[in-house]
Amino acid sequence: MALNLLIIVFALTDLFPFASWVSLIIATGVFAATGYSLINNRLVFIVSIVMGTAVFLITAIICNIYAHFVRKIDQKYAGLQQVADSLVIYDEATSLMRWKFANQTLITEILRGRRYHNDVAMVLFDYLQRDQLSEEDLQKVNKKVAEILLDGIRTNLDIAFIHEQLGLILPETGDKGALILTQRLIQKINKSCDAQVKAGIASFPQDAITEDEILLQAKTALQSALGSDQYVVTYQSLDSGSLADLDQPAAETVEESKGQDQQQVYVNILESINLDDNQWVVWIEGFDKMDDLSVVEEKFNEIDHIQGIDFLFLQENHLVVKIRSSLEDLIKAEMPFPGWDVVKTSPKNRYLLIRQAQD
Repeated sequence: MALNLLIIVFALTDLFPFASWVSLIIATGVFAATGYSLINNRLVFIVSIVMGTAVFLITAIICNIYAHFVRKIDQKYAGLQQVADSLVIYDEATSLMRWKFANQTLITEILRGRRYHNDVAMVLFDYLQRDQLSEEDLQKVNKKVAEILLDGIRTNLDIAFIHEQLGLILPETGDKGALILTQRLIQKINKSCDAQVKAGIASFPQDAITEDEILLQAKTALQSALGSDQYVVTYQSLDSGSLADLDQPAAETVEESKGQDQQQVYVNILESINLDDNQWVVWIEGFDKMDDLSVVEEKFNEIDHIQGIDFLFLQENHLVVKIRSSLEDLIKAEMPFPGWDVVKTSPKNRYLLIRQAQD
């Protein structure tokens, strides 16, 4: 019975791989050694060993079946729990919308903005002394800031969310409206909380045309605010350099140096874009109005080798997209984009700069 109990414990706790079978071998060995020392009759000894081993084997098999059944139940429960957690829309601690759902709202609002020519603004908030806050203090400050945000926005239209930072999605709101609202909110926050809060603002379509890009531009504006004496920075207020030529020499004047710094930001963005073997980044020159977006998408869809298009960001008069192509080497292909001239290529970063062909 003691040896059977040993097998049961090892099998159900699964202390290490094949624990039940190891315990079976140990139990059989101990039983055989004990029987050998106690039983003088050889036939009785053999029968006892066979019967004992059979009992141990049956115990191990039953325990393994039971343990397997329990593991399946645990896996099913864990899967259901994961699904349930993924369906929780609002963060329990702050009552703000989780980013997974806020991002879907942002996509919807940008699509609506394209159709009806509406503005959409995004605001990101962060703490100047975040590194000095403990996890407990950060949760307390987040909760207080969340209360102020929820109290200060249009609850039937605006979305307050929590991601890496706290933020707002403001449909039908441009830079100016977002700036006024954000300044008012920051005044309330800084009066009510010990932490000093700053914010960055980006908007559609002035700064971005996709959900990923507006988030990126808002982060850029926020970083600028954190590194300056301004409490609120809009992406529109930042200097931006030309991206037509990513390999141009470093500038010497102050203004050119600023342009190079901004250019390097986008170079870093390009280098951080994950590309599969059949994916390429394409810069499209001459993009100066939103109506061009549907035109570009329609023309690209007519090209046989293009299997998918993702819009990345807009900078000045350049639209940047990621495409999936069936061609092995898009750069070496002859006329890969009918109707466009390839102005520049970079095999290292897998990008092409193209412009509309002249008639």
